[in-house]
Amino acid sequence: MTDTHPLLLGIEIGGTKLQLGVGRGDGHLTDLERLNVVPSNGGAGIRAQIETAAKTLLDRAGDGHTHFDAVGIGFGGPVDAKRGVVTVSNQIAGWADFPLVAWVRETLGVSRVSLQNDADTAALGEARFGAGRGASPVLYMTVGSGIGGGLIIDGKIYRGSGQGALEIGHTVIEENADSSLLSLEQIASGWSIGRDTAIELKTLVEQGLTSTNSPLLAMVDGDISRVTTALVARAAEEGDALALRMISRAAKAIAQALAHGVTLLAPQRIILGGGVSLMNPKLWIDPIRAGVDRRAFGPFRGTYEIVAPELGEEVVVHGAVALAADAVSVS
Repeated sequence: MTDTHPLLLGIEIGGTKLQLGVGRGDGHLTDLERLNVVPSNGGAGIRAQIETAAKTLLDRAGDGHTHFDAVGIGFGGPVDAKRGVVTVSNQIAGWADFPLVAWVRETLGVSRVSLQNDADTAALGEARFGAGRGASPVLYMTVGSGIGGGLIIDGKIYRGSGQGALEIGHTVIEENADSSLLSLEQIASGWSIGRDTAIELKTLVEQGLTSTNSPLLAMVDGDISRVTTALVARAAEEGDALALRMISRAAKAIAQALAHGVTLLAPQRIILGGGVSLMNPKLWIDPIRAGVDRRAFGPFRGTYEIVAPELGEEVVVHGAVALAADAVSVS
């Protein structure tokens, strides 16, 4: 007997990984393909992977399905959702002004296709099926190699005037003496924490101000080029003064940006995700909660909560399946 429920495909396209998941729009994935991206193969290489993996998933679905009923896509970079076009990828060549929705329609034979950026798509996934269930508005922030965000109101992605919204990573946090501006992403992303800590450590070593028993210096065997955010977090847990200071700086910047978000948007729930947020809560989410409470508009205190995400590495795929489900419901 043929299954009458819609067969939905969710696609996450990132700079290092590609994931395709099958679902019915109920928050559960029935199948998943996870692939590594080869940057040198460019966008064309990723598209070839999508075509092959989608066919594999369709074959495994069985039940007489000859095509997917709808496809949702979360892309790792800015997109023009209305036109279904990728604006650009800062990591992989071959995506600039690419008509991804039209390509999927033609290649996979699916008429109902929806495209959003990965942060908005992840936000939708968490709001529908994860830590944001039952809340609105839901403000989602992901802190990894970069910083992204999304706002979900009554189960829908908020995109402002049309080109997107909640680009919280580009919020200006500091101004240098030379009037240059520092964004949140330049201070608190995983890449920035590791880079800035390495710069500070190098200066301290050159000035003879760092003890040879520094936990961070020991972890990298004196090779400062090996410093990463994960090692900074480990060193902070061991009491390394520099590591603690740099993580505290990043957490304060996150709290400042989120406090502005609370004051302007009054979200009911804030979900703080991404690889950086996996560090010890005492170093990250706890001081961020305290910092937001201290900075946010007074009457709004107690009206929101800051929580960890629930959907793990498949969060964008879950959100992409939700996009596909919406495409079916409005058709």
